[in-house]
Amino acid sequence: MNKSKALTHFTTIILAALTLLLSCTSTPEAALDQKPADLLSEKEMVGILIDVHITESALSLKNFNRDSSLVLYAYYKDEIFKEHHVTEQQFKNSYDYYSKHSDELNHIYEIVVDSISVKEASGKLN
Repeated sequence: MNKSKALTHFTTIILAALTLLLSCTSTPEAALDQKPADLLSEKEMVGILIDVHITESALSLKNFNRDSSLVLYAYYKDEIFKEHHVTEQQFKNSYDYYSKHSDELNHIYEIVVDSISVKEASGKLN
């Protein structure tokens, strides 16, 4: 095989590999707009995220070792989901959806931060 044919063959393989790679990694716009069937409302997400972040903060202030903190966090996270009548998968699906829609996620977190600040200022962080 001469140099020209080898270069053409090599270029074809590289282009085919890049095409395959890009077709596997790109997300169609339609997929971003599809809401999960079990999507939590922004209000539900706010309530859950407030509880999750307060729990994370409370655990981080304790002097537990890392393993104990992870076990306790898993327990409290399950309790938070039970309290809000959602599954962990439903929360994950909703969080994934909102993370692809940054305006909505930013709005949710603005409310979460404001709500935690109000609780902190009024001494109601428990």
